[in-house]
Amino acid sequence: MRNGWWSRAGTLFGAVCLGTAGIALAGCGGGGGDSALPGVQALVFVQRAYEREDLSHDVASGSGQVIDYQRYTPGGAVMVLEPPTPDGTLRNLTEGFEGVDVNGLDLSFDARRVVFSMRHADDDHYHVFVTNVDGTGEVRQLTFGDWDDIRPIFVPGDRIAFVTNEPYTVMGTRADEYNHGRAVTQIATVSIDGGDADRRLCAHNLSHSADPFLVTDGENAGQIGFSRWEHLGPVNDVKLFRMNPDCSGMEAIAGQFNRGAGDNADFNSLVQATEIAPGQFLAIGTSRSRTIQSGAVIRIDARAREGRDPLRIDVQQATFENLTPLVPTESESPPSGVGRYRHPRAITGFEGQILVSWSDGDVNDRNELAESAPQFGIYLYDVESGRRTLVYDDPNVWDVYAMPVMPREEPAVIPSTVSGAFEPARPAVIGSIDVAETSLGETVRGAQFGEGVSLHDALLEATHVRIIEGFSSEIGAVGQFGLTMHEGAAILGETPVYEDGSWSAQVPAYLPYHLQPIDRFGLAIRNQMLWIQAMPGESRQCGGCHSSRAGEVIPRMGATTVAQSVGPDTSTFRTIPDRVELPWAGAASVQNVQDVLDRNCVGCHDGGASDPFAGQTYTVNVTTMEGEMMTFEIPYLDLSSRPISTYYEREVVTYPASYVSLLYPSAMMGDSVATGTVAPEWIVPGDARGSRLVEVMNAVDEAGTRAWSDDAHPLHPEDQGVTVSREDRLVLIRAADLGGQYYSRWNVDGAGNWAGTEY
Repeated sequence: MRNGWWSRAGTLFGAVCLGTAGIALAGCGGGGGDSALPGVQALVFVQRAYEREDLSHDVASGSGQVIDYQRYTPGGAVMVLEPPTPDGTLRNLTEGFEGVDVNGLDLSFDARRVVFSMRHADDDHYHVFVTNVDGTGEVRQLTFGDWDDIRPIFVPGDRIAFVTNEPYTVMGTRADEYNHGRAVTQIATVSIDGGDADRRLCAHNLSHSADPFLVTDGENAGQIGFSRWEHLGPVNDVKLFRMNPDCSGMEAIAGQFNRGAGDNADFNSLVQATEIAPGQFLAIGTSRSRTIQSGAVIRIDARAREGRDPLRIDVQQATFENLTPLVPTESESPPSGVGRYRHPRAITGFEGQILVSWSDGDVNDRNELAESAPQFGIYLYDVESGRRTLVYDDPNVWDVYAMPVMPREEPAVIPSTVSGAFEPARPAVIGSIDVAETSLGETVRGAQFGEGVSLHDALLEATHVRIIEGFSSEIGAVGQFGLTMHEGAAILGETPVYEDGSWSAQVPAYLPYHLQPIDRFGLAIRNQMLWIQAMPGESRQCGGCHSSRAGEVIPRMGATTVAQSVGPDTSTFRTIPDRVELPWAGAASVQNVQDVLDRNCVGCHDGGASDPFAGQTYTVNVTTMEGEMMTFEIPYLDLSSRPISTYYEREVVTYPASYVSLLYPSAMMGDSVATGTVAPEWIVPGDARGSRLVEVMNAVDEAGTRAWSDDAHPLHPEDQGVTVSREDRLVLIRAADLGGQYYSRWNVDGAGNWAGTEY
């Protein structure tokens, strides 16, 4: 496809012979039976109902997120339209079932079979089915179980990849906090012949994985692409990822960098992607919620434009072009006067045109309140003119997931790259060639780095890499982890960085981790805000700290790294009881952060007569979603365990005074207004180096050297005659760097059940 194919439309709705809202009328250019897709013999697509039995409209089932697999409205079908015209003949491939709803489909490479996810009246869950496009033969069910299997696609080697909310571990399905869906999804595969008897689960993420698609061109042909909801502290978006069919090599390909340029490009989610050329994709760019998985059509070019291989995908060089620039994409998800799009797909032989589902009007979860569901029909969208030509639209249902019934080349099967890939007990290995190698132009400030040094220079002082497992609220009745956006965190270890910058460590497979290179004071130099995973037996070695994928990282000393010569650190391959967690208070079996404060700080900072901040508070005024006005008095610095209440994430919460004092200045949201002498950000979640508490107390290395060494930063409370051990200082540093959580596994109900759990 030529580059000119993708030039942005100069005049949207500028074509002649258009109906209302820029839609080409069925009779435009010929009779009513003319096809908008000449040469395409048939179209397969999904019809989804939106009217309940009482005739009310089920738009998002109250969810409105980018993934709606739990929305079930009977009355749908898998349909074949032949020829693909508004008055073509329809063939219902699921007419043998009652109460049908379908959530995703794909065609086999020879275009003879269709795989789809269906829920029906005799099953409480979505499962994967396969049948023939011509309507012959049986509709065969491939997956079963008390979970949902959705969005299936064919992959080389007679396998089906799909998304499932099957429980991640013996502890149950991840139930993510904040504004995520409560049952998190992951990618899985089955063979067409074996079905669930050959079911394989991929490595886990903390949030949803969704919308798998096949990478068919270039060096990555045969890989599985997918959208992944990334939540890690302040990061809360949906990026594009890819991996091998055996679930190894999972990495981001677009959405981590360079978003927000151009008209209506400030999207935070990329969903429903398909490949159009090597390293180039179409996707829907949208708000993370409220737009019913619809939005603007985004063209993504993730090819490296520098380095040794111009076709290599490099997430840092990915660019984005909004092909429907009048469609709003910002997080407020405003009403759209030009409608929104779903499921964009380029078609061979139709250069410059995209098969889409489109609805006019608001297209928002507010439609549910107004009892006016969007009306998604199938259209051919011309990029240059902005013209939409009607292909098919049944006004009583949504017509979505459309695919032309055309054969396509099957990529070669990618052989497994790991040994024992589905043996959960096998460790994985993660590491870096040179942790100081980075293509990020960031500056690191604070402690020994003063007003700032380059990230590369700061990383040269890394002595260890902190490996942090993420867990979410499957641990119990925890809606959020405290006054922070960070998830649950457990340190598997702080593995050494060798003199050449290399490091390597064994970790349990399947789990999500993020990394922090740390200096000799135990302070994170950078907090990696991206989850990484590995399969059993997989070895994942990156170049450095976000080093460019377009370049090549060479070991500093010889042909191999020191870490390769020494072998991976095995002390990091730990079960749950041996991982370091930092509950704030209330855990009987492990040390609490409050224990450190009680030992060292409460004697002077308990609000009593000897407290220099006794009686000093600031006022926080809150306006709730319901319009209620609330007022709270927050202590400037009270490190005692007395309970106090405040407002966070739309509810009144109660924590120890120490936790509220130290976390609330950085936790206040837009619904809160503080007056008076507001305390500094004592703890900045995820950033001990930028936390005032850590700076005031200072940090020391094993030799006793201070991180902040000038006269303005004496050791505290040593300057008041109280000695604090380095170990206690490290507890506070780690608590800040991990995210300032109140909860860990050990201060929730049922904590005793965790001791024997291994994963």
